Amino acid sequence: MMLEGLRRVLCATFILTVSVVSNSIADEIKDYRDGHIYRTIQSGSLNWFSQDLNFRKTANYSDEDGHAFYRDDRWNVSCPEGTRLPDALDWDKLIHDKFMGPRKVQNMKAFVSGSSMGYYKFDEDDVVNKRDYAAYYAAVGSVGTQVMMLDVKRGVAKLVQIDEADAVQVRCVSDRDMLSEKGVTRNDMMLTDSRDGKKYKVEVRGGKAWMMKNLAFSLSSEKQCYLEDQNFCELYGRYYTYSEALRACPKGWHLPDDGEWRDFQKDRATLDWEGLGRGGCQDWDNYCDGASTGHYWSSTSILKNSARAWIFDRESHDIDRTDESVYKGLYIRCVANLQE
Repeated sequence: MMLEGLRRVLCATFILTVSVVSNSIADEIKDYRDGHIYRTIQSGSLNWFSQDLNFRKTANYSDEDGHAFYRDDRWNVSCPEGTRLPDALDWDKLIHDKFMGPRKVQNMKAFVSGSSMGYYKFDEDDVVNKRDYAAYYAAVGSVGTQVMMLDVKRGVAKLVQIDEADAVQVRCVSDRDMLSEKGVTRNDMMLTDSRDGKKYKVEVRGGKAWMMKNLAFSLSSEKQCYLEDQNFCELYGRYYTYSEALRACPKGWHLPDDGEWRDFQKDRATLDWEGLGRGGCQDWDNYCDGASTGHYWSSTSILKNSARAWIFDRESHDIDRTDESVYKGLYIRCVANLQE
């Protein structure tokens, strides 16, 4: 393709107001500048475009298959608003997440699928594709004009140097809204359990989201309630045996392990003792003190037919850590990781 053909591509620098809309699990992003919709994949704290950016107004070159290529002076102005260009550290995290282990070649080929191999060099009267078995992507903030090379033949990824006049493809990223992905609305920090519509106040403690109210999702009968009274299920939440507790939390949430409970209770002055220290437990056909204690499962099991439990005393502000029979009925506070 001659240089005259290249001039037909609009390359002028410009300013546009754009917006990005993503759904609750951020699996697609719409670029309102041209209506293009990009699917995304999750890696760590980022959503990555699973397709190459194809915004023609900032592209320096488009090949015959419609793939857009960008010089480094267009990289930072090309991603839609609400997204950005990944830097070398972002790429490094993606590589360790997706392109390690025995399936690294297959995974890299899947990521690169749809991309054009090579990058373009601008010679005097022509544009030359330096085609090989690798795709090349912009990596902002690297030394000089370095780009990320993904060699799909060997499954190798590394930063390589190109000239300033060379053009590569772009993958944009956006920060994941981890709370939204867990079903939590930020304005009121409430989780709505999609299974029954019940709502739970959520608080972030130690980098994790915790339910601040005992789970009340029904797995069996009113025997899950203190004194078998449905009103107490509404007030205190429901009892669960250990096996029930392991499967009771909503999707994306889990039963905290012993270490997570340790982190949760470190700052005792900030604990909700009124909420934690009520409801007791179900001990076969009897019930523990429901007026001043609350008993909670962890997922940690060390001794046969028992699991680690945490007991909060509302009046004394004491906390006990015990091993309880897996058949007893205890409460649950579900937790969600925000650093996945």
